[in-house]
Amino acid sequence: MKRLLTKMTKIPTWAICFCAYSMMLAPSHAQQPSQQPPAQKEQYSELPAGAGKDTLVRVCSKCHSPDNVIANGQDRAGWEATITKMAGFGAVGTDDEFTEILDYLVKNFPADSGLINVNKAAAAQLASGLGLTDTEAAAVVDYRKKNGDFKTIDDLKKVPDVDAKKLDAKKDRLTF
Repeated sequence: MKRLLTKMTKIPTWAICFCAYSMMLAPSHAQQPSQQPPAQKEQYSELPAGAGKDTLVRVCSKCHSPDNVIANGQDRAGWEATITKMAGFGAVGTDDEFTEILDYLVKNFPADSGLINVNKAAAAQLASGLGLTDTEAAAVVDYRKKNGDFKTIDDLKKVPDVDAKKLDAKKDRLTF
């Protein structure tokens, strides 16, 4: 028994939990197709569409909002470390799912280059990168959804309730 316990302490706790959890769900999961409620897809509309988004939402939203990734761009090694850490905290997914999430994050949330693409940035990125309030950043996103992409800073200044002085102060960080 002592020898078994010694061997088991070398296996990370998350791996044991993952295996146990997977075995419990295997029969019921095999009988039911994986379906994601439509409301969940709409709930994270600020996340860019693409391969891996649905997997990210499904796996990560069990513990926190997937929107947490929006303002925290990283390089591939950084995202790998984050995913490994989250798996250590109990995130449940297959190797293929974690790879799909990694590829999605690397493509859509790279390390901060200092520039903000106002046509792709989520409200959290606009707020943190341009010094806008959450309300101003949300107004920019809503305006963009209704009116299409911005072409110039003057287009951006047309957004109601956004302080144009803040945009002028950060104009060197703006891309369209």
